[in-house]
Amino acid sequence: MAGFRSITPNININTTSGQLRTELLNTFTRLDGNLSLAPYQLSFFLGPVGNSAATESTLDSTTVTQGTLSKNGSSILIFACGKTTANANNKTLRLKFGGTEIFTTGTQAFNGVDWTLNAEIVRTSSTTQVAWVQFFSTATLTQKVTVTNTSIALTSNQSILFTGEGTLANDISLSYHKMILLT
Repeated sequence: MAGFRSITPNININTTSGQLRTELLNTFTRLDGNLSLAPYQLSFFLGPVGNSAATESTLDSTTVTQGTLSKNGSSILIFACGKTTANANNKTLRLKFGGTEIFTTGTQAFNGVDWTLNAEIVRTSSTTQVAWVQFFSTATLTQKVTVTNTSIALTSNQSILFTGEGTLANDISLSYHKMILLT
């Protein structure tokens, strides 16, 4: 076919051995970076997992390895959702990147609500990023948008953390999240 380069060496795939994904990833690596414009799923989480009683608790953590955000404009998209327990207790959800808080709901008396969070962390240099977060819930007038400039060194592994805090255990829970790398 015109316009397509051949792949060298040839691909040998044993589909019964579970090596398909590894062989494909190795093949894409040999394409001289031509796959760099495709999205790649960094992680996903299926819960639910709730907070511990009366303390900020890690609901989930994902490691972003050194070099993941390798060029300016590359980014990580985050999609998440969860629930809060039906009570009048105060609850707080936070999203952190490299130890820096990029979003918080603040203390809210969410009473039996569903919530969603969409975010993007965009590399602007090897040591700076811009992050935006949209938060929506079924609680009356609980929509929030934030934009944060961060200074996280991307020369070492960093973490993306979801944390929750409530009065009782499981006051706030993370049901699902997915993180996608765009380069």
